[in-house]
Amino acid sequence: MSSSQADAQRREKSAWTRRELLAAAGAVSVVACAGPAADAAADDSGAPPAREAARPEHLFVFVSDDHSAIDVGCYGNADVHTPSIDRLAREGVRFANGYTPVGVCKPSRSALYTGLMPHKNGALGFDPVRPEVATWPELLRAPRCASGMIGKLNTKPVERFEFERWVRPKRVGDTREVAAMKRAFEELIEAFAGRRMAIVVNLKDPHRPFRGPFEDPAYVGAPVPHDPKALSLPAHLYDTPQTRRELASYYDAIWRLDRNLGALLEVLDERALARNSLVVFTSDNGQPFPFAKTTLYEAGIRLPFVARWPAAAPAGVVDERFVSLIDLLPTAADAFGVEPAPNFDGRSLLPLLRGEQAPWREFIVGQHTQHLVGEPTPARSLRLGRFKFILNIAPDEEFANNVLDHSDTWRSWIAASREDAALRERMKRLVRRPPEELYDLESDPRELVNLAGDPAHAEMLAAMRARLVEWMRREGDPYAPA
Repeated sequence: MSSSQADAQRREKSAWTRRELLAAAGAVSVVACAGPAADAAADDSGAPPAREAARPEHLFVFVSDDHSAIDVGCYGNADVHTPSIDRLAREGVRFANGYTPVGVCKPSRSALYTGLMPHKNGALGFDPVRPEVATWPELLRAPRCASGMIGKLNTKPVERFEFERWVRPKRVGDTREVAAMKRAFEELIEAFAGRRMAIVVNLKDPHRPFRGPFEDPAYVGAPVPHDPKALSLPAHLYDTPQTRRELASYYDAIWRLDRNLGALLEVLDERALARNSLVVFTSDNGQPFPFAKTTLYEAGIRLPFVARWPAAAPAGVVDERFVSLIDLLPTAADAFGVEPAPNFDGRSLLPLLRGEQAPWREFIVGQHTQHLVGEPTPARSLRLGRFKFILNIAPDEEFANNVLDHSDTWRSWIAASREDAALRERMKRLVRRPPEELYDLESDPRELVNLAGDPAHAEMLAAMRARLVEWMRREGDPYAPA
């Protein structure tokens, strides 16, 4: 590279940093491009009205359990075997920045089924959704569509989530058995024959415990079981034999999940339902390892998020915009004509999938308040461009979760930390959070270097803090600073 080319790259990078700083401070506004709706405005020209926007006939949402975006082949993981998810990405749209609002199962699913952030629907932790909040099966019901679910609900109160048909986990091998899941899916589709369908399939893999058997003698060419010694560990995980063994078992469970997904996609192909169905694959939260599940780090809240709709969405697209689990119910409401739609926090994905120039969010917020163990340790995060800011609202409280309590990985780190001072300090920072954290995800994607105390990033820190606090106050977050 010539010196002039290097100077140009430095100027471009510097300009991009300045633009991000202005956006974080709120100085940059997003101007919405006029889409088909604007073009279709009434006039006296006599021109024919714009064609009605396409909507899918059916919606199928497949949700894995404790599964980070970094643990999928099409998201860059060369170790894990995910041909079915990768196929969906080739045939549809892979959202590079798909998020859950909270890295814990019950509040994340409550957000999915309400289209609202946790503090809006009431399920900040493991609480029930508020009585006045509309839920997925209450909005998606006959005659507009048939609503079905396979697998665990994991939100409450149960009576507010009365799907027309619900196949409980015990009937299908805790949703880990491929043949049982395929039969249940076929039966559900047969029961809804001739009707529009909105079906959610909640798969238990790769949630702990990583129970076998994982092998399938009929499946040729799979690198299963994964070899612990051959894995490339993500940088947020400390390398011990126990870490490698658990990660290999976790990848084995993801492979079984992928076979399950493949069997369900076969059903749609066999019944000629694939073309005009919107299929979404995602997860509830990130991997069950330290610095992931129950945290606001990327491994805890950034999810695989793939959508396929052959009749309207182009294939092989990678979309960089921020999307969220709270967008799924607004998408379903749009698809099935729920009017008037509730005042969701999420937005319909259909305009993005149709390739329209729709206005969209420029940043995304994460929330954590409490897990099943320990005292509340509320925290909020804001991702904008390449930077991520985390505000730990109660830094003096000791962070605890089930991953730390029931993980051979964490126990092995405790032993290793007696000889490794750097590991010991990093573990302390997980249990006792700093008040603020700032990360450059471009240079530090695994969030290892906290820039909050770096004078060179003081201006960015202040801008990100101001943007997050402004959002918390505007949206009525109960933990908003006074």
